[in-house]
Parts: sequence; C-alpha cells; structure tokens
Amino acid sequence: MALQPAPAADPEEESAAGDEGGGLNEVVVVGTRTEQPWIDASGSVLQITADDLLRSGAQDLGGFAKYDPTVSLPFDFASGDGAFAYGQSGYGSINIRGAEGNRVAIELDGIRQPPEYVSTSFDMGSGDGAGGIGRDYFDPAMFDLVEVLKGGTSALYGSDALGGVVTFRTPEPESLLKGHKVGGLARAQYFSVNESVAGQFGGAFKEGDTAVMLLYAGREGQETANNGVEPPNPTDFTSHSALLKAEHRTNEHFLQLALEIFERDTSINARSAVVSPFPVFTDHVYNDQLLDRQRASLKWQYTPQAGWVDQLDSLVYWQHAGSQSDNDSASKPRVIGGVPIPGTQRTRQQRINFDTDIAGVNSTARRDFGSEDAVLHAVMAGLDFSIEGGDNRYTRVDSGAPLDHNRTAFAPTDTTRLGFFLQDEVKIARRWFITPGLRFDWQKIEPDPNQEYLDRLASLGRFAQEPPDEYENFSIAPRLNLAWKPVDTMQVYGSWSRGVRNPSAEELSMIFDHPPSGGSPAGALTVPNPNLKEEQSDSFELGYKAEGSAGRFQTALFYTRYRDFIENGVFTGELDEDGREIVTTMNRGEAEIYGFELGGVHNLGYWSSKVEGWQLGLSTGKTIGTNLTDDVPLNSIEPWKTAAFAGYEDPNGKFGARLTGIYTAEVDRVDDSTNQGAFFRPPAWFTLDLAAWWQPTETLAINAGLNNIFDEKYWAWGSVRRGNGHLGGNGTTDRSTAPGRNFSVSITKTF
Repeated sequence: MALQPAPAADPEEESAAGDEGGGLNEVVVVGTRTEQPWIDASGSVLQITADDLLRSGAQDLGGFAKYDPTVSLPFDFASGDGAFAYGQSGYGSINIRGAEGNRVAIELDGIRQPPEYVSTSFDMGSGDGAGGIGRDYFDPAMFDLVEVLKGGTSALYGSDALGGVVTFRTPEPESLLKGHKVGGLARAQYFSVNESVAGQFGGAFKEGDTAVMLLYAGREGQETANNGVEPPNPTDFTSHSALLKAEHRTNEHFLQLALEIFERDTSINARSAVVSPFPVFTDHVYNDQLLDRQRASLKWQYTPQAGWVDQLDSLVYWQHAGSQSDNDSASKPRVIGGVPIPGTQRTRQQRINFDTDIAGVNSTARRDFGSEDAVLHAVMAGLDFSIEGGDNRYTRVDSGAPLDHNRTAFAPTDTTRLGFFLQDEVKIARRWFITPGLRFDWQKIEPDPNQEYLDRLASLGRFAQEPPDEYENFSIAPRLNLAWKPVDTMQVYGSWSRGVRNPSAEELSMIFDHPPSGGSPAGALTVPNPNLKEEQSDSFELGYKAEGSAGRFQTALFYTRYRDFIENGVFTGELDEDGREIVTTMNRGEAEIYGFELGGVHNLGYWSSKVEGWQLGLSTGKTIGTNLTDDVPLNSIEPWKTAAFAGYEDPNGKFGARLTGIYTAEVDRVDDSTNQGAFFRPPAWFTLDLAAWWQPTETLAINAGLNNIFDEKYWAWGSVRRGNGHLGGNGTTDRSTAPGRNFSVSITKTF
C-alpha cells in the first residue's frame, strides 16, 4: 500500500460518483494489464504519479519508493577500495519484498528494460557488495506514472517477474494539453542533497485528430551527500532526456509514434579507494561513466464498433541501452631515502562496456461477454515476441600486468523470447470474482563467442572448456485469484501465482579471475556453467481493501517460496594448479520470504466540515527472508519500516502541506558468511520530512520540501550491504550514512 493521498477527483466526476466512490477514482493497470479501479484490482500495488514525485521532491530514481515499506532501491556510494571500477555508484537495483536484480521485471511504456550486469564485479551480484552495472537509465522527470506489482507475476509479464514487476509510463500529449489545442510547461528545480539543478520544458499541440508532444528534461549536479565525517567521493553528473510523441486517432484506430533518448555522464574522483585500508592504487582513481538509452516505438490501438474483439492493443519497438565506464588509476612510486625508485610506479587504464539491443512486438486482445447480473467474462489474450542482443567489452592496460589486457566477461549473445498468455476474469452476480491466468513462454539463448571471448576463456588455464552452448527452455506460469466484494467499496481476495526467471545470457557464459585476497589467498576463477535451468517461485497473498468517503485502507499477508535460485561465485570444490578456487554459477538455492503490510489514508473531513481537507496516513510492512539451503537470513531483506503522515490539502486546490515521519527498525537478521567479517548492523532510525505546495494561479505551482528535519544520522541497509567492495559491509560505514538535512524547491509554469 503506497503512502500517498487519495487523488483529487474532477468535481463533475466526484458528483457523479456520489458517496460510494468518495472521489477515489484511481485506476490501476499493472495488476491485470488492463485498466481497473483500485478497489477492483486484487493484489498489492504501489502507484506513484508525476504529481506525487514532484510534491515529495524526488530528484532521482529512488524517489518513487521513499515511503513504501516493502519497496526500496539500494544506493551504492561507490566501492571503498581499489576495485572501484568494478562497482559503480548510484542505484543498482529495485528491491520488492526482498527480491531484486534480475528477479524483478522492469518495463517502460511496455518495453523490457536491460538487465543488471554483474560479471565484472567481485561479488558477482550476491547483493552484499558493490559491483555490476545497474538498471537506472531514467530521469524521473519523464515519469507520468510508476506502478509496482509485488510478488510473482510471470503469468502476465513472463520471465524475470519472479519477485514482481515495475512499470514506468511516460507522459502523453494530453498531459500537457489538458483538453486544449495547445499546451506546455516550463519547470525549474533545485535539490540541496546533491546540489543539483533540473529543468523540464515542452509543449504539445492538437489539430483535429492529430496531436504532437515534445518534452525535454535536463539535470546537473554533484555527489549525493551523506551525514558522516568521511564525505562521499566527489562527483559531477549531467543528464539529458528527450521524448517525442505523435499520435492520430480515427473512429476505430489510434496510432502513436514515440521517440526517446536518454544520456547521463558521471565523473567520480574515487578518493575512498586511495585512502582505504587496503589500497590498490595510492595516487588517484578516477572513473567516468556514460549511460545512454534510445528507443523508437509504434503503438496501434484498434477498437472496432463491432467485431471479434472489444479492443486490440499492439506495440512494435526497438531500444538500445549502453554503459561505458572509463577508469584511470595510478600508484605513487616507492621512495627510499627520499628518492623515488624507478619502475615502482603503477598505472592502469581500463574501459568496460555493456550494450543491450532489443526489438520486439506485443499484442493484447480483450473481449467482454456475458451478463453483469449473472456471469460476466472479461477475457484477455496476448502475445509477446522479442529478440535481444547483449555483449560486453572489457579492455585493460596495466603496467603491473602488461599481458592482462583482455578482460571480456561474457560471450556476445542473442536471446529470443516468445510468450503467450490468457486470462479470464469471471464476475459472478457482481460480488464474486474468479480470475485464472496462464502464460506459456519459450526462450532461446544463443551465445556467439567472438575471438576476444575465446582468448579469454583459453586464458583460464587447464579449466578452460568448450564455448557455452545454446540454452532453450519452455516454461508455464499459472495464476489464480479469488475475490469477494460484499459491497462495492470493499474487497477480500486471495491469490496464487507462479514466478519464473530464466538464466541471463551473462550467467550462462560469464568468466572472471579474482586476484588473491583475504578470503581467497591464491585467488579464484569463475568458469561458465552450461547446465543452468530456470528459477521458480510460488507466491501467495491474502488481502483486504476498502475505500470510500472516509478514505482508503488495505492490508495483506504474503508468502513466497523460491526454488533453484541461481547463485554466482559458488565454489566447485576444485582448485587449479596454482591453488586458485574454481567457482561457477549454479542452481542451488531455496528460499522463503513472508511478511505483512498494511496502510491507509483517512479523510478527517468525513466526520466534520471543520476539518475538511485534513488527512492522516499510515503505511507499515515487515518482511522476513531465509536462505533455506544454508539456513541463514537473506541479506536482501530490508528491516521493518513504518511511515505516517498528517497533511492538509485546500479543498479549492490552492495549497497544501504534509508532515511525514519514517521509522525503520534495527537490522538484526544478517548472514555474515557472504562478507569479509561481520556486517555493520544499522541501528533503528527516525526521520521527519515536510513538503508543501502552493498554486497561486491556475498556471503556476510552487513545491518545496525539507527532508530529515532533525538531521538524523542513519544508515540504509541496502547501502551498507552493497557499498564497500573488498572491505565488505564493515569498512566504510561512516561514508555510507544517508543524507542529513536537505531541501528541495521547484517552480512549474504551464500554458
């Protein structure tokens, strides 16, 4: 349950709805892939609108989950040692009830987003250290709506939706037009937490049945501040994002062309790597990272006056996403008696590239038939097809290892996906709902090793093996939802769904060699495993939800059992002739995650007109996770979190304010075996945020916020467990503190 206010309703719509709806006309899409009123959609869904992001002062991707108790985005302040180039800063993943990384599907306007890459990371994506390339290819200013469906959702979204799905939607021309022929906006923002400025401007026009929109967002800033004595690494970043949408509508057809580009350039002076207790380089470590994404898509919506379908939605698309990391590191020469020793200075330059290209088409048909008073069927069938190519280039020039120039991490690979899903929502006598769903997926992964990969594979010595073969798998993902609505404003539901995740192209062919370290004195070699199979999950949820003039409430109990977890860096029991451990990727894990969440928003004006506009809200949730294979806690589980607010919104829509408190319990269930020493366990913490908005005219809006009012020093568990490289989660705890007191302000002018 998202801790968000009830959306304001259009006065005419509210009048038509009467007390039964209370004006709470939120529409949810992600739960069933079709628009439904919130009260009719079963399952736990977090929904955040563009206005919510603006009012809460979201300056980056993590803003959409700030107040949700079971969704988080672990933030890396960057690796704490000389391995910095392996571990990038920023958001590496989205965590839903303890599932993260590639176990969470991410879509933007119906397009699958690139996976998280881990093969150039020492921790191999265990979730306990820094490393890999994340999935943050977005500017939040381009989000019109964010929806998160929690729990296994492969019956609707296919492979990778093992732990849930996150869908981002970009603005439509009507978002700017608002019923007029011409419309636009200009916005300026400032965020003290990273001394960044952001701007957004764009316009749209409509002539007859044709509309065009062009929108741009730019952002420039520095490192995200912490609240410790040891500051974060100095950083400068700049991002640009542009979106063009052109659409045309006839009586039965709707066509929309979308073109989008995104680019973020980040430069970091990784001084933490130079002054760490175990520096690899003692003079400097500089890192530049360029993220870019481009896409083109064409949407066709067919709504016949009479035919075999009520509506047919189709999308054809192409997208490229890339990451390039350039690292320059150097050590000072050894000095004896004040004289530098020739040949003792070490330098390293390296470049790591990941590129993902995808092209595909999906189509969904819907048809309703039957009787509203007896049995009504809402049938939906869909087809998804895509071809994805992924490759990696990793080159190094190191004066300390002149022959170690090729560090290719996995073979160039094509992944073909074909899925078909069918769902029937059966409504019986307006009160009972039975929704079975079934999805069939075929996936083929075809490695095409280039010479760089073959040379790299051969360099692993006697453990070198044949190049990885193709992977082919057919999976079935069913779901079943049962719901009862004793009245129109109340629902009790229970659901079961199967989640599936096929191994990634990277996991099937990844190779890596780890130099000697404290945990592995001789070093380690990662070799491919061609025998991987799919992961599976079974998710169960029992919930209750209600809404009306008094507000909204939802509670849910959930339990998920995971099987055949794919784990990276698993010791095979073998050593090479130099004593290096041979590790690989294996299906070896079983896990369970369970917990509860509840939340709601109460309109105090329900009781008296004297307090019209006042709201109280609460959202709390606790998750417990256990690695059943080793009988240890799952470190990806966030501690118990509770958020509550008191707020006022002027009934005339002129101004409003909200005071929000967040309490997070101490971290007490930790598996230290994945770390070099015991993890630092963050204590409990409490912060208080104030957000206010003022709309002096119909076309001018001002938003301001003050976060962490009491300047609380605290740690987010997701950052602590991921942000310290070889030092584990105990080496630089002061540097990984969350931001202290900070503020934001924005001014928006529409026309």
